[in-house]
Amino acid sequence: MTELNASFSLFPSQEKKSERSPDYSGTIEIPADQINALVAHLGTAPENNWKDEPVLKLRIAGWKNESESGLKYLKGLVSVPMAQTATSTQTSETDLF
Repeated sequence: MTELNASFSLFPSQEKKSERSPDYSGTIEIPADQINALVAHLGTAPENNWKDEPVLKLRIAGWKNESESGLKYLKGLVSVPMAQTATSTQTSETDLF
């Protein structure tokens, strides 16, 4: 399966109309050649969130950035979450000495 490689940008809102208006808004850009990776991930088994509701998670990571015009914004990547690897808690006999 192809890894999902999408990006997002969040810009500060220029005008908040109310307290409930977002502080940042923007878009997620999924390259056309990544659609199959997204669809494949959407077909995986959901896991439960903190409210015990079934969800499908995507990982996001963001960095502070500045546009050529000097506007500060958050730029980031969207990807499939890294698989959790089970670590062994067993200790071999040679580790004991």
